[in-house]
Amino acid sequence: PEGGARGSVLDLLRMPALWPVLVMMVVCYAPAAGLRGLWIGPYYTDVFAASAAQIGAATLVMGLAMVAGNFAYGPLDRALGTRKGVILGGNLATAACLLALWAFPTAGGLGTLALFAGIGLFGASFPMVIAHGRAFVPPQLMGRGVTLLNFFGLGAAGIAQFVTGRIHHAAPSTPPEAPYAALFLFFALALLAGCAVYAFAQDRTD
Repeated sequence: PEGGARGSVLDLLRMPALWPVLVMMVVCYAPAAGLRGLWIGPYYTDVFAASAAQIGAATLVMGLAMVAGNFAYGPLDRALGTRKGVILGGNLATAACLLALWAFPTAGGLGTLALFAGIGLFGASFPMVIAHGRAFVPPQLMGRGVTLLNFFGLGAAGIAQFVTGRIHHAAPSTPPEAPYAALFLFFALALLAGCAVYAFAQDRTD
């Protein structure tokens, strides 16, 4: 049949070269998306008693950092001659920011905001990870390949919001920063585990 001749998503999932990239897709977008979309407001409210205007400013700063990160990542693989190295370095930097928030969750409004901005900036590797995955996909499967990569990234970000809600609920409620420290540690460990798997990926810049 025609569909079989073109190949399927199962053919993509049988490609070992894609597996580390798919793992990175699972972990690379969830921290920035989850923190900015769900947790940054409650964190500043509960820990710093921030006003609505202050929370709005914090989410704006993180959002702008994410936009800047998309532009910053764009030319780096060609400039440095490695796509894998750029992705790995950026996500390790994101994990470092998360670990700093975990270790110092009451470091002050400006200090924590700088770390959130770092997560937004360094955590914007999503398009480059997709580009890395596309490099392994045959031309006749390109549409399915991009869809699969997006599914892993966006689906994991959605699941992470549910999981972090459970973590926040299960963590001690006092001191007020404790539930958020648990979230930061969860995101950091997940990202570090993903980086460990992704370290075995083949590098491709084409």
